[in-house]
Amino acid sequence: MKNAHLLRTVLIWDMDGTLIDSSEGILGSVRLTVQELGLPPVPETRIREFIGPPLQHSFHRLCGLPEAEAQRATEIYREHYAAQGIRQARVYDGLLNALERSAAMGVRHAVATNKKQDAAEEVCRIFGLDRFIDMVQGNNIMGDRRKSDMILQCLQHFGAKRTDALMIGDSIYDARGAEGAGVDFLAALYGFGFASPDDLADIPHAGMIFSPEGLLPFLTGA
Repeated sequence: MKNAHLLRTVLIWDMDGTLIDSSEGILGSVRLTVQELGLPPVPETRIREFIGPPLQHSFHRLCGLPEAEAQRATEIYREHYAAQGIRQARVYDGLLNALERSAAMGVRHAVATNKKQDAAEEVCRIFGLDRFIDMVQGNNIMGDRRKSDMILQCLQHFGAKRTDALMIGDSIYDARGAEGAGVDFLAALYGFGFASPDDLADIPHAGMIFSPEGLLPFLTGA
């Protein structure tokens, strides 16, 4: 039954580290790309930094590639990811239940992710998230879309106000995107980006959750 007293009617989700644990497929695809290009292996202490930011930025920052070569590395990565990495993921425990319960209350769901548009849509299909998610905003082939613009596109799609929405994500990139769009940010501490609540000390946020189901009180104030 739909709840007439919802505090938020739109949830905008990051994908990697928020909807799905995609670390195995992402990091495996990075390793294959680096090997194919004959580059030195990315140190294991830093390779997880590939999860979240635009890939071109990561190949530039972590592998020292200039812009054109970073773009080529991204294209090779996407080939590996599409071939096998995309299925080497799992939906976080409690995620489907949180989507189902909130949708039954009248909440609408969208995705804003740095994953390329077609890959993000495919993930939603593979893992059954498209049953609940009405709008997917992914990145373009150049990886230069701003997350704030993606968030605003989601709001426009739903005809929603900024105050109607929460952006849920696990990284500083999600937080900055939410702030740029004028939308409140809910930090997912079960993902990749935030190691502890201390990481949020200087980041504007409406709260933090330690599992997907922890978001439900933020919808009703219960």
